[in-house]
Amino acid sequence: MNTEMIIDVHHHVIGRNNPNYANLPTWDMQIDAEENERLGIGGVLLSLPVSSTPDQTRAINDFLTGFAGYDTKRYGVLACLPSAHVDATLKEIEYAYDTLHADGFCMPSNVGGMYIGDDRMDEILAELDRRSAAVLLHPLKPGAEAPHLSVSDFSVYEFPFDTTRAIMDLIYSGKVIKYPHIKWIISHAGGAIPYLAYRLSTVAEESKAITLSKEDVLNSFKNLYYDVALSTSPGVFFTLKELVGTSQIVFGTDAPLRPNTGVHESVEIFKNTNIFNAEEKQSIAYKTSAALFPRFAK
Repeated sequence: MNTEMIIDVHHHVIGRNNPNYANLPTWDMQIDAEENERLGIGGVLLSLPVSSTPDQTRAINDFLTGFAGYDTKRYGVLACLPSAHVDATLKEIEYAYDTLHADGFCMPSNVGGMYIGDDRMDEILAELDRRSAAVLLHPLKPGAEAPHLSVSDFSVYEFPFDTTRAIMDLIYSGKVIKYPHIKWIISHAGGAIPYLAYRLSTVAEESKAITLSKEDVLNSFKNLYYDVALSTSPGVFFTLKELVGTSQIVFGTDAPLRPNTGVHESVEIFKNTNIFNAEEKQSIAYKTSAALFPRFAK
């Protein structure tokens, strides 16, 4: 596998306005580029998994585009959207594409408890579908207050669960079928979906809770893309490959919010796994992402 061709679709930035800034590693674009070079990552999509006010969202997207300007051959942008404000979101989609030349969008699993399958999101989904947009679905803290547990870092366990909630709501509501041209990339290997896929599909025929068939649900899983950020383990690789095949898997690191040691470990595990053959590794590392994001096609 030519590791210089790895494309990282799940890559963030660190800004001084981050509330955890003091506890995060020293970071700037030069540090980022040098680290990518060491890892053999040749293409990166920058994103911030937030949904804010229209004005703040515009500022964030300009901020992301400024970072990507460090090297536009290697860096692209997944723009934010103020999803709670429909009209402003439609305008931001236009601005992101036509002015900033963004590569796609990063949307959170929920905005104040409103998940992406909510009918109030339909105008937004319709526009993203019309533009055949690539959208990275990124988890946030769930809408309901999480229970107090011994580990306070809810992102470790609640993020994958909230990803699962959001995608199942999107599938069960029929929105994946209704808006087939959106190219959804699901963070962290789809949360719990690969493991629970069979159980999740039985709702269609056993509880009659939805109008979709079991095949509709399983086909919806197969029409999504899944990044492997924070998910590079043999069990995940095997289960995800069984569910959707390698053509729907893309590479992601969660850098720089994930420590360098973890990112390096992820790349090495992927490079050395025997679950994927050489051709499949090339597909996951860069071929599928290059097809999704023309910026990297060369």
